[in-house]
Amino acid sequence: MGNKIIYEKGYVTRIHLKTATNNREELIKFCLYNKNNKENQCLAIGWSYISEGLNSEMDSYDTYYLKTKASVHENGRKLNSALNIFKDAKEDDLFWTRDLNGVYWICRVKEAAKVYLNKELDIGAILPIEAYAFGLEVPGQIKASFNRSRGGIVERLKDLTIIEYSKDVFNKLSKENLYDVNLNIANNMIDNLPAFELEELVISYIQIVEGYYLLSNSIANKSTTVKIECQFISRDINNVKKAVVQVKAKQATELDALGFKAYEDTGYNIYLYAPKIRNLDKMKNVIRISPQELQDFYTEYKAILPESITQFENLFNIGFSEKQ
Repeated sequence: MGNKIIYEKGYVTRIHLKTATNNREELIKFCLYNKNNKENQCLAIGWSYISEGLNSEMDSYDTYYLKTKASVHENGRKLNSALNIFKDAKEDDLFWTRDLNGVYWICRVKEAAKVYLNKELDIGAILPIEAYAFGLEVPGQIKASFNRSRGGIVERLKDLTIIEYSKDVFNKLSKENLYDVNLNIANNMIDNLPAFELEELVISYIQIVEGYYLLSNSIANKSTTVKIECQFISRDINNVKKAVVQVKAKQATELDALGFKAYEDTGYNIYLYAPKIRNLDKMKNVIRISPQELQDFYTEYKAILPESITQFENLFNIGFSEKQ
């Protein structure tokens, strides 16, 4: 192949293969498991009743889109964002999807969306793709997007590291170096870990190095305005301590340690990881975790850390141990 593809979208897309059919297993097989003809892999959306009145050879996706939009609005409903995603999709855009076995698939768009009718599977339009099964372990931001209870059929994932990660995964699985992967974002792996993985690394540090148990029912819902990520309790029954943590990535605004005074007043230790923290000197129970401490922790304990974190080292061909 000639020049590498310069990825122009500011996102990759997560999509659930889910229509109004009662046989989702067959829908996923139809889309991904075309064993006899890999050329026929696709992503699919529903509203097949719209395509019944269209000619798949003559009518464009735009016709299907406009008819679906009119029908939805007539019934007083909002247009599903999946319809817009398909409308905006261009050749070489990247998608993530997941099958019923929990296996994640990376998909490259091969051509624009088109009208397609399959009433049994409730398919009204398809997006032709080239797709590869990746495995059960992906970065937390991708996994969380699939697991959100009200996440919808599609979601745009705009994190720069996730975009570069997705391009790299496709390059490796397709065995073709199609996409230009920007390794320059990895001047420091910690700085470029997606937020979910950074939080997981800091939480692992507190449990392993500081000797705490994570209270799993305390993990903050991302839709809330809670100031902390989660709570901990110490493993030493002779010296029981409580703790909370807040994690902010390099790009975040400055944290004010005094914002956690209520936790200190009720006996908590407060662990903070952030690029800038003010008023540290005015708090007694705040422990700041430095990038170097986190770096050293990763180097020592990498063998037992989740692959969702360590795989970024492979993506950037660089490890903490090599960073000074």
